[in-house]
Amino acid sequence: MKQVEADVLIIGGGIAGLMAAEYLSSHKNVIVITKFSAEKSNSFLAQGGISAAIDKEDSWAEHFLDTLKAGHHHNDQEAVKQLVKEGKSVVRTLTEWGVSFDRHENGSFMLGKEGGHHRNRIVHAGGDQTGKKVIETLISRVRNKVKIVSHQYAVDLIIQNHKCIGVYGKDDKNQTTIFQAKTTILAGGGYAGIYGTTSNSYGSDGSVLGMAYRAGVELSDLEFVQFHPTLLSGRVPAGLITEAVRGQGGILVNSSGVSFMQDVHPLKDLAPRDIVSKRLFQEIHEYGEKVYLDISSIKGFRDKFPGVTMLCENADIDLNKGLIPVSPGAHFTMGGIVTDLSGKTSLRGLYAIGECANTGVHGANRLASNSLLEGAVFAKAAATSILSSEELDNQSLFLKRKKMKDEKEIQHKDLLVEEDIQRLMDKYAGIVRNKEELEMAAKTLELRSWKPDLIKQPLSVIKRFNMQTIAWLTVTSCLKREESRGSHYRKDFPTQKNDWDSKKITRSLWHDESIIAEKTAAGIFN
Repeated sequence: MKQVEADVLIIGGGIAGLMAAEYLSSHKNVIVITKFSAEKSNSFLAQGGISAAIDKEDSWAEHFLDTLKAGHHHNDQEAVKQLVKEGKSVVRTLTEWGVSFDRHENGSFMLGKEGGHHRNRIVHAGGDQTGKKVIETLISRVRNKVKIVSHQYAVDLIIQNHKCIGVYGKDDKNQTTIFQAKTTILAGGGYAGIYGTTSNSYGSDGSVLGMAYRAGVELSDLEFVQFHPTLLSGRVPAGLITEAVRGQGGILVNSSGVSFMQDVHPLKDLAPRDIVSKRLFQEIHEYGEKVYLDISSIKGFRDKFPGVTMLCENADIDLNKGLIPVSPGAHFTMGGIVTDLSGKTSLRGLYAIGECANTGVHGANRLASNSLLEGAVFAKAAATSILSSEELDNQSLFLKRKKMKDEKEIQHKDLLVEEDIQRLMDKYAGIVRNKEELEMAAKTLELRSWKPDLIKQPLSVIKRFNMQTIAWLTVTSCLKREESRGSHYRKDFPTQKNDWDSKKITRSLWHDESIIAEKTAAGIFN
């Protein structure tokens, strides 16, 4: 079994992982491992941009209020302050590092407007290719300073003396490598890939959350899954039509050409994503309509949105007709690994940043273009914490892994195939949810143990196990929250309840497993 050592091990090659690597690389020996290449991360695919209160008429306080409102005040306010106050600094840093953000002739930033924002504050690059431009810049900066190991799937955390000291990884040939590190950072993205209709790149299966969960690390807010309203309809995988199109004047219309958002929310087509997605769901599934994004009023569409143009042309959509067929799909997950404001988790030596973390910044629904900002802000916070830490104790590691007493052999017959998990999540845990369907899904997804001996299994089985674990945790978290709030909508509990204010559903392996062992009713958790 191959063994590799580093000061800091980072799992994930999106904006959070690469920025943390850049901050740490001058002081630490850093290794980054990714499932595929960094060019296939969700950060690379991000079309919108980075939200920052840059305009002289804007302020971090207004950005703060927009973030809280979009998140239905389920946000951690201190985390949100940390996020929005760093906006200008993030843009300045990325500019200094080489990202060419779009500017007017006078040198000022072109600031776009997206859903939930009351001001133009979205900084973008290459029109709708911000993520691509940022990730390409970061890769070029860290390439010669950091070891990047692609096509490595992190399987399980290695824990010794109640401290994380690395991970077991597997490559595409099922060869196992021990990655040992004094500090491990999880930056592996979210879990929207457990749904069939999703904007996410292949591999967004929540594997780092599953790995953390099996190690006893706390997770929270898993019921909050954001559905983006404008995915390209009828395409698999679904392509994303950036919200910036609506910011430039795109309007949602039905089959008869009638717009339908004007009476729903004061921001109309630029209402927060949860509101727009629920309205599209109603139009499509209750009224039997098809929904289109009317772009006929946008001048120079192809120049402003080259990525969307290519996506539509590849799908044989004639943009000259001015209509793009759209429908909602799983896009971003607010839930994740519980952290403090520096990214520290409940396990010593382990940090989590980016979409896999639950810092509380997004609340029940993420504000548009706060995701790249979150990755950048908390990458810096984690790096600062690690560099200031005096915890440099050396750890020893046996090359031969011993099976823990609480680990069990996996029951293959209980595992669902990936497509069945995705279909089940689309059908029973999508935009509109209810108790009966969630209970049916939970029963189908439940396994005898959530902590099996995975390292000996082939990658195909490990991936299915991770997907099923996160799907079950999501469904049972949805069951517990008996209200509607933000991205979580229960048809049987259609209103937001005051007695659920500031309440989080925190998941712990030890508690969940004891409930299964006692055969207690599904969905009753701490």
